[in-house]
Amino acid sequence: MSLISRQLAKPFFLVFLTIFLSFTHAQKITTRPVCTSISAQKTGVNKIQVAWNIPSEFNAASIAIFRSTSQIQQKSTISAEKPVAELPAHSTRYTDTLKHFGDYYYAVIARDKNGDLYNILLPTVNATVKPVSLIPPDDYFEVAAEPDEQYTPGFLRELPLPYLDLISDLDIKATPMTAKANLAATELAGKYAVKKPKLLNPFIFEEDMIVSPQGDDFFLFESLKNYFIQNDYKGSVKDLCKFLAITREPQVTARAVFYLAESQYYCHNYRKALELFLFVEDEFPELSKKWIDSTLDFYRIPEKY
Repeated sequence: MSLISRQLAKPFFLVFLTIFLSFTHAQKITTRPVCTSISAQKTGVNKIQVAWNIPSEFNAASIAIFRSTSQIQQKSTISAEKPVAELPAHSTRYTDTLKHFGDYYYAVIARDKNGDLYNILLPTVNATVKPVSLIPPDDYFEVAAEPDEQYTPGFLRELPLPYLDLISDLDIKATPMTAKANLAATELAGKYAVKKPKLLNPFIFEEDMIVSPQGDDFFLFESLKNYFIQNDYKGSVKDLCKFLAITREPQVTARAVFYLAESQYYCHNYRKALELFLFVEDEFPELSKKWIDSTLDFYRIPEKY
């Protein structure tokens, strides 16, 4: 064979070899308990659906779903983390509900009958290589309302109170009170003085009392210094919304959302403040409870209802 013929034949040989190795590799995967064709996509504001295929001969006992904020590349990462879910071996999809915005990667690992993970990570096969980004929609953090702003008569609030069912019976007509019952209620109410609630003092986390030289902590400190500390709560709402529009570290995000909740609270936008305090309740349970209780003291359902 001439030199020219050899040069022409070489690319065809490489293509054939690549196809052969890929076919062989795929055959090996299907004969092992390895999930294939993994995909992940956003299906809601805080929901991600992960899907995959399983081989025809799949002898695993269960399927473990792993989640990370960075790409899952090493077996040690899987060994050190607990799965976010454990599913039956025949499962081919899982919907993950997140508490924080950010980038997320997934891996789907089979577990044998002895309870051991079949620790093989294959990018694009059973581990995602591109993140699914959860970011708040443009109208998620609304600008604070003026203190005297009222809802338009005849219209309900944009969103119901989360976890609270205070207005479920609004469509039921109230039974009129008799004159006797009305008089008795007036006399009874007159015996008790209604205490006017007091605003809580602004709270700042210890981590944000000293300037950090770099990173997300620095930018949060700058926002607090320029607006929150100056009692410019409307400016604080706008600046923190811009800050949270970019993916941040989970700890910094939680603190920033809490400051945003405080800012909405001091702007008398109690509905939005309540939503945000509830959003970070798992991160700061005791602290959030105190602020949630105070927010409910000030929150008023429109007089029409």
